[in-house]
Amino acid sequence: MSQTQNLSTRNALCRITLGLSMVSFGGARLVRNPHCSKGRAMVILGAMKVGEGTVKFCPLKAILQQNGMTGHTGGTMTNKMLNEMNTDGMTVTT
Repeated sequence: MSQTQNLSTRNALCRITLGLSMVSFGGARLVRNPHCSKGRAMVILGAMKVGEGTVKFCPLKAILQQNGMTGHTGGTMTNKMLNEMNTDGMTVTT
């Protein structure tokens, strides 16, 4: 699996915004209760989303694209969703 950019600029900015919100919300929970496992999870997952948005690469999306996303939804629906995700003209190699 090659690590080429598989997120559009808009998607990356949304991930950065959501990730920073999750980090700040989780940090606020940890300030109130340092032993809060939900707060720790929010900080970890938020940092992961910020990282994905920064490098414009989502490993889960790459794995699903590599496997062809075969499942309950069928091929045409998933291809339509993937085309909508790649709105900035990014090329996705499979």
